[in-house]
Parts: sequence; C-alpha cells; structure tokens
Amino acid sequence: MSNAYYDNLPEQQLTIRSRILRIPNLKLIEKIGDGGMATVWKAWDIPNQRLVAVKILNKEFANDGAEVRHFRAEERIMEEIHHEGIVQAYDFDNGNGNWYYIMEYVDGYTFGDLLKRKQHVRESDCLLICESVAAALDYAWNDHGVVHCDIKPENIMINTDGVIKLTDLGISHRYEFAEGPQEVPDHILGTPAYISPEQIYGDVELDCRADIYSLAATLYHLATGRLLFPGLDNDNMMRAHCNEETQARDPRTYRPELSEGFCQMLEFMLVKNRDFRINSWRSVFSMCRDVEAGTKFKPRNTVEASSSIALI
Repeated sequence: MSNAYYDNLPEQQLTIRSRILRIPNLKLIEKIGDGGMATVWKAWDIPNQRLVAVKILNKEFANDGAEVRHFRAEERIMEEIHHEGIVQAYDFDNGNGNWYYIMEYVDGYTFGDLLKRKQHVRESDCLLICESVAAALDYAWNDHGVVHCDIKPENIMINTDGVIKLTDLGISHRYEFAEGPQEVPDHILGTPAYISPEQIYGDVELDCRADIYSLAATLYHLATGRLLFPGLDNDNMMRAHCNEETQARDPRTYRPELSEGFCQMLEFMLVKNRDFRINSWRSVFSMCRDVEAGTKFKPRNTVEASSSIALI
C-alpha cells in the first residue's frame, strides 16, 4: 500500500478506541495484542513513513514507578539486541500521559494461530523453528545474558518472507555474571503450560536452560497438537513439570510419523533437573541438524534425572 493511504486514513477507520488513545507522530490502525499490562497496536509512523507496532502500558500502571521501570527495561533489552530472529525495538517515550515503545511490525502470524488452524506442525517445520529460536537465543544469551522466560507458540512468529521471530520479552531476565549468591524473583514468571521447573521453584537464578526446556515444551505442543500436561489447572500443571514421577506420553503416541531422533531431542531438552539438561543453544542447534540427517541418539541415562516425557 502507498504511504499516502496511511497518511489519509479516515478517522472512523482508526477505531473508536484510537480516537481516545493518541500517541504523538503515530496513526493507530488496529489493536493486534492485548495483555494484562499493555496493549499492542499496528500503527503508521508518520515521521519515518513506515508500519510499526507500538506497545502501550495500560493507564492503571502509568503512575506505578516499578511497572514503568520494568516496561522501560523490556524495551531497552529489545533495543540492544540486534538479531534477525528477535523483534527489534526502536524508541521509548511518554506522550499524552501514555508510556509506550515503538518496535518492528511483523507482517505474519504466530505459531499459536497456526495451531488453531492446523492442529499440529510437521516435524520438518518444528526443526526449522527450533534452529531459528536456538540461533536467536544463543546470541541473546551469550552476547547479552538474556533469558526470554516465556517461550510459547504465541511468542514465536513467522513473517511473509518466512523469517521466524521471537516476540514479547516482557518478563525476560538478564543474568548477572557475578560470583556469589544472586537475588532471585519472589514470584513465578512464565506460562504454566511451558514453564521450566526452576522457574516454578524460584530458588536459583535463571539461565539459558530454562528457555531450552520451554522451547521443547512448545515443540511438543506444535508437533503433537497437545500440551505436555493437558486437562490440568495452572497449579497442577506446574506441579507436573516439577514432579519427577509425572511424565507426558511419547509424542509418537499422537503422531506416529515423528522420528525417534526428534523425540529423543525433546526428551533431552525436557529433563526436569537442569543440571542434567542440555546446557547450551549450540548443542540444541547441533541436535536439530543431526535429527534432520536421520541420527538416532544414544539412549539417555534415565536413572540420573527424569524427563517430562517418557519414550517408549
């Protein structure tokens, strides 16, 4: 569409909400996301003549210093991380009483959306997702010490060029590379269906292994069309992640066509005790390539630690 189209959008097409919610130098087009803390809008950036997304902190938190600082920290991380696989933030500001930041607009859809349409994702596509996320988070972790903390289908997008991108670093954690005990959160951060056991326990500082677990839980859902622990409320779902004796079914129970190597990779990534889990994104990436080559791995030592899936 031409730039003139966005410059001359009729007021009624900007939705009634956008008549009230005004952001300097932006024309709000439509709401594309709505969370407990903020809303995300598709917008036209008038000075730079481009489509963007703008995340706006909800009014009830605008005067909460801690929430504004957290919101600013989220934007700062997204602005610092320059990687094709992570949505880029451009600017943070306050206008007309609204705290907001402007970020890259991704013209595409989330894998949560795809699940609703297709019920499951092919193994080859799951491996592509795994490689893309591993490459992006390897950079975020090794160059910036960032743990995403909320990997799930709704936070992984694919654009019209086929590029897979991670979104929503709203609860991300920056690891402090320092000796001695570190302060850990006093509340649980993450989505119960995909959260790592150490995020639930909250007794250690999080590192990349938490995201490795969550990515595997996501891939299990994508590949099978089922959550690891379906039919449970949030509390019992989190207990299932932590309980050594609670294991989900072999993914091939639902999708017999899945390869043994792929299921083994998920088993390794879903080890409940992080001391025995895969401990680097480069190892995850390498395993993806091995699975693509038809590799079957040496069986894992199940005596050491339980995984959240049990292979047949």
